[in-house]
Amino acid sequence: MAEFLTTNGTSYHIENVIIGAKKKLFLVSPYLQLSKTFFERLKDSANNNVQIIIIYGKDELKPNERNSLAELKKIELYFFENLHAKCYFNESEMVITSMNMFEFSEKNNREMGVFITKQKDPELFEKAVNETHSIIKSSELIGLSKVKRQLFQVKMSKPEQGITLGRKKPTRGYCIRCEQRIPYDPEKPYCYLSF
Repeated sequence: MAEFLTTNGTSYHIENVIIGAKKKLFLVSPYLQLSKTFFERLKDSANNNVQIIIIYGKDELKPNERNSLAELKKIELYFFENLHAKCYFNESEMVITSMNMFEFSEKNNREMGVFITKQKDPELFEKAVNETHSIIKSSELIGLSKVKRQLFQVKMSKPEQGITLGRKKPTRGYCIRCEQRIPYDPEKPYCYLSF
């Protein structure tokens, strides 16, 4: 029988789904910004030879997210543009919820979810697994590798009187607290959520 979850229960069960994975772990979340705890749990799973499949669907991954995920072994990252579903499962346990795999959601939003086990609800569990596989088939596999962020580009030009060095001002930046993409402005280094 499925169990209703509040915000704290949802976080708790998602963490246990990650910890309890033996062979495969699926994380389906439109928004992806892992909390330190969830990332550490994913790292433990990867080190235990668990295959991690993440499907996300909103925005580009920020450089720090991409670099963190690129550190993990046995990870597949998929992008599905119309994704709105949130579902987290391993071989035997599943959480279907309103909560994104997004640190802000985990700490600040009021969320709901349902905890399902394969043993108690095999038909429901299998339907959600099949829907996830259908989403993966329509998704784009994203290659993961570490990226370096450039703060500015240097342009060289050779006017007749000598060489001048010019710098192109960046147009986009990242919030220094949550790393959300924002317009570049050294005077305003925070996004509206972190202000």
